[in-house]
Amino acid sequence: MTSPHGLGLSGNLLFICDGTDGLKVYDITDVNDLKLVKHIKGINTFDVIPLNGVAIVSCESGIYQYDYKDPNNIRPLSTINVSKN
Repeated sequence: MTSPHGLGLSGNLLFICDGTDGLKVYDITDVNDLKLVKHIKGINTFDVIPLNGVAIVSCESGIYQYDYKDPNNIRPLSTINVSKN
């Protein structure tokens, strides 16, 4: 990990907010052999709440939602941008 912040767990999926290195999703079926499922780059992540197939991720630039119902096809759902003034 580069700069781990928040994490969340949903079933066998572990979501790790790794700061400027983005969001990392691991399959933890075998805790002795974690498998990286998805690495979402380009966002500075702070915390994540995975619930019912949707991960809500707080980032420096806003709030992002990702659909993870199919762990092999994690995809963005929405973004609420936050501007710094």
